[in-house]
Amino acid sequence: MRATSWSVRGLVLVGLCGPLACGDGGGGPGRGAQEGPGAMTIERPPEKVLITCPLGHGEARYGTGVKAAPRDSAVSFQATVSNCVTVLGSAVTSATLGTEAPNLMRGLSCADLARAGAGRQVVTWNTAETSTVLMSQSHLSVQDATTLVTQTGKVLSGKFQGATAVRTTTFLSTDIDSGCRSEEGLTYLKGPATFSVTYP
Repeated sequence: MRATSWSVRGLVLVGLCGPLACGDGGGGPGRGAQEGPGAMTIERPPEKVLITCPLGHGEARYGTGVKAAPRDSAVSFQATVSNCVTVLGSAVTSATLGTEAPNLMRGLSCADLARAGAGRQVVTWNTAETSTVLMSQSHLSVQDATTLVTQTGKVLSGKFQGATAVRTTTFLSTDIDSGCRSEEGLTYLKGPATFSVTYP
């Protein structure tokens, strides 16, 4: 297995947000239950939304080249995903997603590239509806030739508000290595991307 000079292998970065709470949907105590002594309580399972978009392409751009030594850089990410499969027969089949504007990341280095994907992003579905997502948890894994970056967050508003969103992007480790070792640093990455939305 190839060694890297900036020790990114096995790096796991976890955000501060915890698991999403489903809430009671405004039903209040005893929702779906019969009243009276000894009555049987019947809870109807909450509606679930599951959308998986397995095909896509993502691009990350770094305003200031990222190197082994930490430095500030304005980071932007854009992706398109398609072939979306939905559980409830939604009209959603594809989407574009990305940062509204470049996010200034303080002290970014090649050892913590997963952090560069965090922040607020907008998803525009093929139905013309939108979702605003806050990506706040990051996980990066290196497997020989590829580096997989997984971002997890919450849909703050718009379509599927309250749902959990997960985006994965796969980059070639050689692209990261060559960029980080170059004179200007790493300025651009691209690779296959997937996107999913689940609720609750």
